[in-house]
Amino acid sequence: MENNTAPNTEKRMATEAELQGNAVIYAVLCYICPLWLIGLLASPEKDSAFVKNHVNCGILLSIAGVASGVIAGILALIPVVGWILAGLVPVALLVVAILGIVAAVQKEFFTIFGLADKMQIIKY
Repeated sequence: MENNTAPNTEKRMATEAELQGNAVIYAVLCYICPLWLIGLLASPEKDSAFVKNHVNCGILLSIAGVASGVIAGILALIPVVGWILAGLVPVALLVVAILGIVAAVQKEFFTIFGLADKMQIIKY
């Protein structure tokens, strides 16, 4: 018997009701570290589930950036291998931020490799 329990990898697209005004612009700003505060506090679209999703990802990336800075500092104490790994950590965070920006421009909800679903700071 065939097991068809593969996880649902279908991307959720934002509806027209969730994209009112400048929601896409506020969603893109969420991936520039402190600017997620604009989407959280100042934007007229702050009640949109689309903007809240990207604000949540921006907050998680900011937390990951601080944590990875500490980890990279510790790894930098290890000669050669630590230096290489400490250099790769910010690059990985930049790649995730770019993926989030692309998803926002394409009007898709974004999860940081399943992490944002488990760690919702902002409920949407």
